[in-house]
Amino acid sequence: MTLARLLIGVLAFAPGVASAQSTDQEQPAAVADATAASITRTTTLADLGFGDGLTFRQLSGQSTVFVPVPDTAPLRGGTITLDLKHGATVPVDRYLQISVGARVVSTQSLGNREETLSIPVPFGPADVANGFLAVSLSYSGAFSDRVCIDERASGDFLQISPASSITLELDADGINSPALFAGFRPGNMRIALPDQSSLGGLAAATRAAALFGGETGSVRFGTDAGPSGQDWTEGAVQLDIATSGVQSEMQVLTDARFPHLTVRGTDPQLGLWQLASNWAALAGGDSAITTAVSPNNPTNDVLALSSLNADLTPRLVVSTQDVLIPFESADLPAGKTVASVDLMMAAALDAEGRGATASVYLNETLLGNRPLPNGVPERLTFNVPRGLIGRDNLLRVSIQRQPSGGECRFKPQGYPAQILPGSTLRLADADDGDDHFFTLRQDFGEGVQLVLDPDLDLASALPWISGVAGTMIPDRATILPRASVSALEPGLPFFVISQSNPGDGDPAIDFDSGRVEIRNRSGELMFAGDELDRIGVAQIVTRGDQTGLWLRPGAGPAPEPTVQQPLVLNRGDLALLDQKGVIVATGTRVNPVLDVAYPDRTSLAQILAKYRPWIVGGAWLLLTLLVLIVFQRIYRNRRNGTAG
Repeated sequence: MTLARLLIGVLAFAPGVASAQSTDQEQPAAVADATAASITRTTTLADLGFGDGLTFRQLSGQSTVFVPVPDTAPLRGGTITLDLKHGATVPVDRYLQISVGARVVSTQSLGNREETLSIPVPFGPADVANGFLAVSLSYSGAFSDRVCIDERASGDFLQISPASSITLELDADGINSPALFAGFRPGNMRIALPDQSSLGGLAAATRAAALFGGETGSVRFGTDAGPSGQDWTEGAVQLDIATSGVQSEMQVLTDARFPHLTVRGTDPQLGLWQLASNWAALAGGDSAITTAVSPNNPTNDVLALSSLNADLTPRLVVSTQDVLIPFESADLPAGKTVASVDLMMAAALDAEGRGATASVYLNETLLGNRPLPNGVPERLTFNVPRGLIGRDNLLRVSIQRQPSGGECRFKPQGYPAQILPGSTLRLADADDGDDHFFTLRQDFGEGVQLVLDPDLDLASALPWISGVAGTMIPDRATILPRASVSALEPGLPFFVISQSNPGDGDPAIDFDSGRVEIRNRSGELMFAGDELDRIGVAQIVTRGDQTGLWLRPGAGPAPEPTVQQPLVLNRGDLALLDQKGVIVATGTRVNPVLDVAYPDRTSLAQILAKYRPWIVGGAWLLLTLLVLIVFQRIYRNRRNGTAG
């Protein structure tokens, strides 16, 4: 099994149990107070994105999970619960060793029949080091050394279920700063926005949707009560819009057991932005005032792999190891795409003096491979074909070498290999006129102007805005609310939520031209009338020389995305949305999958489309008659010439 280091980002923690009391008489009251102040937070591997859990095979495997813990002061302890299934086809000595921090806490012997187990492992604040709780899993096994058997013959496996969880116990009163709230908050967030009429409220709600995962359904808006009991499953943010005073002031309060964040001011989105930026640590006091946040815009020529938060630590390679480097289009500057992958790599030589081979894939397309035969750092460059980059991208570097060792008595030896600092993505100008949702998301990274039609109610529009803002607006983007479309300024892209076209050109679907019918390429009617009014439409439009996004909310239920089925706008410039998310997304310039018709108006294109078979048949008939006439004249001329 390959060595994987899984960096886990967003966890919320809960207060635990008070320390022992000085006297027996004082203990019951103290325990009651501690219980009242204690909350728990349980996060599964599935919640963290590991939908398939972790798998080990061939009597070998290691994995280390790093859980960020921004401060140990609120942490009282916790429990790691591993739900696993295992089995083997022949008798093999196997075990699973579990380490927390720097100490081994459990070793579980595994039999050869298939079975399921649940292993609880407690941990305490002392197990946290350098801001992380490291949970290491080591799976190993061996046949008897008296007989030489290929280790693959065992048919063994160990599956760590995605339902395996980490339960953290925290002191609720210890989460007393905006920075701690941001570090410990749950994945799901509830945003309360009492004042829904101001531009500041619109910007703050949109910022929350972009920062907290509106595209996965992790954000909801409402003032209802939060979760009950002890498990902190939903973080609460109260947004209070002021007409004067500071732009953004944040404070954490504990109400009804759980801590919640209050953000007040004339532009409270700035505080939310700070908590998701490199300046979050400055909000470590009882309250924090934010007046400006400087965005960290990428450079125009190169993008360092080290800036993408990928795990570039050395790997011990026995046979094959994959280094996964995910990145988004929004990590690139506006108007840029990836032209080449420039790697600095080193692979140690094995005992027989052999090196390794590196194969590089981008979005599962092989860019090429190179040998690493010398045991010294080498530069490898791979060109990237046009059109390969999308919204979510994965650079995979597969490092392979011939296994060394074995012979039953010895475990095959691994030798290190690493992607070194200095490895970059080299950028180039993107193609002009290549308007896709993911390229517009890049443009939004430089700043986006936000407009809500005054005729629309923010409360009813928010469920539509949330998912689209989550998938289209990068975390670093500057959100600039505008009062109306006429207030839009040139030079920055826009995001307009309205019933009418905010652009000055012809959109893909023009709702201002009477009745609209949407058909597939076979001519079958898909949406019209009330059915069309129920769905939402997102499309790229232009105003002057500037592109932007027009969202037309539907009259039906808004999208309800989930982690398993997120609302993702990637390629194309037109998307139809309903309660389940994206119905269809397509480009309107190249290979469209939809036809838009306007029955109340007739155009040459519609006439050609409607009567195409008759027109084609008539054209063939006319061409046939012309050919016959030409041949008839030729025949007559030849006949007359012969007669003369």
